[in-house]
Amino acid sequence: MSTPIRIVIADDHVLVRQGIRAFLETHADLAIVGEAEDAAGAAALCTQQRPQVALVDLVMPGGGIEATRAIRAGSPQTQVVLLTSFEDVRQIVAAVQAGALSCLLKDVDADALADALRKAARGEAVLHPRVAGKLMDALRRGSEPGSEMLESLSQREREVLALMAEGLSNLQIAERLGIGEKTVKTHVSNVLGKLNVSDRTQAAVYAWKSGLKQAPPR
Repeated sequence: MSTPIRIVIADDHVLVRQGIRAFLETHADLAIVGEAEDAAGAAALCTQQRPQVALVDLVMPGGGIEATRAIRAGSPQTQVVLLTSFEDVRQIVAAVQAGALSCLLKDVDADALADALRKAARGEAVLHPRVAGKLMDALRRGSEPGSEMLESLSQREREVLALMAEGLSNLQIAERLGIGEKTVKTHVSNVLGKLNVSDRTQAAVYAWKSGLKQAPPR
């Protein structure tokens, strides 16, 4: 019997990780060697465990794209399969450029997920049909794929981003919106991940460029 394919799961939702693990562990040829809840943890785990495949949530603390880049740098033999709820072509293209091999939407069939992981271990890429369709549409238009990254943000996350662009701290944002500072911290983390930026300054620049918030005068 061949050695099972070693897999790391990275997702900030415990129930999602548990569900994926429970299903994959029913397959003798697939072995889960670790779980992570953010980009830094995923990269560190892959560097330590050297799995053949890392199944990474595109939107998690630190960002799936940054996780992909760090995983590939620390464990070049690890193939990254992204799992996402969003069909934002621009983010998917950025993820592929960062080193991701495949991209699947979270409504993927369980057996199709297992098959995609097996293909990834062989270096074979898989794209969800809807994602592939959007990529083809963008190429046919001859334009940069996707410019609607703001669409992936909830209304509350947009409000938080706008206040971040004003230079407000988490505490100040919490007071302005009437919510807890811990909740603001979660929103900020989600915003950074969805926009594929590493810090508040980059997020603010994105808010200005997108027209969400007017840049301050120089």
